[in-house]
Amino acid sequence: MRKSLFFIALWAYLMGSKLCAQVGVNTPNPTSSLTVNGSFAATYKTVSSSGAVGANDYYIAYNSVNNGTLTLPAAINGTGNFGGRTYHFKNTGTGNLVIAAAGAELIDDQNGAGVSTLSIPIGYYAFLVNKGTTTGTTWELVLFSSSNTMPSSENTYPFATKATDVRQSCDATPNPSAPWIRTAIVYQNTILNKGGVLTPSTGAFKAPNDGYYVINGSTQFDNGGMTAPPPTFTWTTLYLIKNYAPNNGGTILVQSYQPTATVVFGSSVSCMTYLNAGDTVTMASVAGVSNGSKYEVVTSSMYGYKIAN
Repeated sequence: MRKSLFFIALWAYLMGSKLCAQVGVNTPNPTSSLTVNGSFAATYKTVSSSGAVGANDYYIAYNSVNNGTLTLPAAINGTGNFGGRTYHFKNTGTGNLVIAAAGAELIDDQNGAGVSTLSIPIGYYAFLVNKGTTTGTTWELVLFSSSNTMPSSENTYPFATKATDVRQSCDATPNPSAPWIRTAIVYQNTILNKGGVLTPSTGAFKAPNDGYYVINGSTQFDNGGMTAPPPTFTWTTLYLIKNYAPNNGGTILVQSYQPTATVVFGSSVSCMTYLNAGDTVTMASVAGVSNGSKYEVVTSSMYGYKIAN
C-alpha cells in the first residue's frame, strides 16, 4: 500500500512538473524555465589520449605530453537530437590537442565556411555548443582563449638573431637590368629561438605550423673593410623571401630598394604574412658596386613570431 501511495505521489509530482512552465530547485518562486537556488555541478573529466567525446561529458581537461585528438559526437536527426549541448575543453598538458568534428561535419569558428578540426594549444580553452543541425556546421565555437593574458612562447615561437659583427662576402650584380644575384644572409647565433625555428647557418626561419607571422630584418651594406679603395654601392636591395632557393628561387614577400653611392648603407625590411607549416622565410641581399665583383654585409639581424592561426 505504501509503495502504491509513493508511486501515485511521484506520478502526480511528475505530471505537475510537466504542466508547470517553470521549475525551481531549492526555491518556490522560479523565474525561468529552470531556476536553481544554489550551486551547479557537471562532469569534470581528465583524459590523456585520443578518443571520442561522450554524451555524459561536459568539461574535459586534456593532460598529456603527447599530441591527441578528441572527436565530437555525430549529429542526430529527429529524436535524440542534442542541439544546445555544450562542451568545454582545456589543454592542461604539454602536447597539442585537436578537437575534431565527426565525419563531414564542421565547426563554425566565424572564419569562412567552417573547419573540420580546431587546434587547442597548450594552456588554451575552447567552449563549443551544438547547433542542432545535421550537416555543414553542426558545432559553434563560442569562446577560445588562453589562461594567460598573452599566449605562451610555445605557441608564438619567437626568435631573434644576434647582430653579427662578422662580415659576409656576397657576389655583386653587374647592373640592375641583369638577373639579380640574391645572397641569403646568415648569422653567428641566436639570442632567442623557441622550438629551434631559425637555422643561423642558413639564415632561414621555418614555420612550425600554419598561421600568420610577423618578421623583421635589417643589415648594413658595408664595404669599409674591403681592400682600399673600397668600392661604393651603386644600388642595394634587401628582401624577405619565402622558400628561398639559390638562383633567384622563392617568393618575394617584401623588398627595400635603395639607389645609393656610398661605402656604407643600412637597410631594413618587415612584413606580416601567412605561412604554411614548413614554409621558410630568409633575408637576402643584392647590390651593385662601382668596381669589382664583391660587396659585404655586416651587423645583420632578424626576429619574428607567430601572431595568429
